[in-house]
Amino acid sequence: MTEGRSGTSLCFSKPLHPSKIYTPKTITKMTKKNLVTVITDNRLVADTIATAVGATQKHDNFYLGNGYAVTWTNGNIIEAKFKPGEKFVLASRQEMRQMYAHHFEFSMRNYDELLGWEKSKEDIARLNTIRALWDKSHTIVNAMSPCFDGELAFLNLYWYLRQPVKVLRAWLPRLRKSAILMAVGNGAKDPAKYEKWLGEQIANHFIEADAEHLALVEPETAILEGIKVGDTIQVGEIDLHIVSPDEQPLYNMTTLWMAACVELGFEFEKTASLAYTLYAKSLISFPSLYQNTVPETVTREMEKNMRVLEYNPIWGAKAKEVNTISRRNNFRYGETGYNGHGIVTTGLHPVGLSRDEEKLYNLIVKRVIEAFMPLPGEGSKKKKSRRYRKAKASKKVKTA
Repeated sequence: MTEGRSGTSLCFSKPLHPSKIYTPKTITKMTKKNLVTVITDNRLVADTIATAVGATQKHDNFYLGNGYAVTWTNGNIIEAKFKPGEKFVLASRQEMRQMYAHHFEFSMRNYDELLGWEKSKEDIARLNTIRALWDKSHTIVNAMSPCFDGELAFLNLYWYLRQPVKVLRAWLPRLRKSAILMAVGNGAKDPAKYEKWLGEQIANHFIEADAEHLALVEPETAILEGIKVGDTIQVGEIDLHIVSPDEQPLYNMTTLWMAACVELGFEFEKTASLAYTLYAKSLISFPSLYQNTVPETVTREMEKNMRVLEYNPIWGAKAKEVNTISRRNNFRYGETGYNGHGIVTTGLHPVGLSRDEEKLYNLIVKRVIEAFMPLPGEGSKKKKSRRYRKAKASKKVKTA
């Protein structure tokens, strides 16, 4: 395996092919590997990415244009089954992706027959389209959800197809055009940091999968006493930061669901679907499951985005009260953006939302305003300018 700043290239032995493959005529006519194919997991996200990169020709299961193809898997189209009984041995030339392939078996998803679902013809057609585009591409862009589940979904697809190609990771917590073009063209912003995070996550995944087969009992969590505001406690692999009742932290997917359940009467599945739709429409950041703090770069963006929220028909007046942006929700305990961040708005004004989408969006807007509004006494007073201090010191000298 070779690694570079912009992506990765893997080599395989024998490629796997289904017995019958239907290739769209548009792809069949291509004679060279001259495509950059972007693969994501959702049709709405694919729509947004295709518009950004100029792939405006619509075909069955994909978009084409401007040297790009954009397609989607419609969820985790390939399943991975752990192979128990093998020791985790990492060879000197083997890296974590290859180790993952060695310890899991990959196949097309086959829904539980007890629920009355079967492998659909749409899945087969979609997978054949992906395979055909992959074969005509010199670069594949992994634009799956920006979380570890998205990584697994792509790895499963990658190792099922087993076709060597250069891969870039487009990490897109916010679906803005500038961010899409940058990610699709260059891959992960900090490749070394991304690779380190991914390796650690895969290693943890191995341990969890092995533990399930060995029926290991999880250790009891110690009862913590004397917890106070500002403390950080760890529950499993999750860091929880204790805040005061006056603070309103940003939502993550878990807390958004609880708020939507209480205030809007939405069930989890509905909230998750609506939140992902708002993300796909470029209105909110990716709704990560646990982490609810944000990097400094996101906080700086909110200084401009807050002015857009002033036009919100329900919470606009409240947004106008935010003259400075609070930084109490910033990363400060060694968090990494690859584990996601709190749900924020993106600075785009919503248009054409359904009634339920609008309800959830406004619930998020309210919390975003509350989270970035400084608390009474928060922040230090502005320092006097250097010129003012110098003039004051000079004046003291003259009167001495």
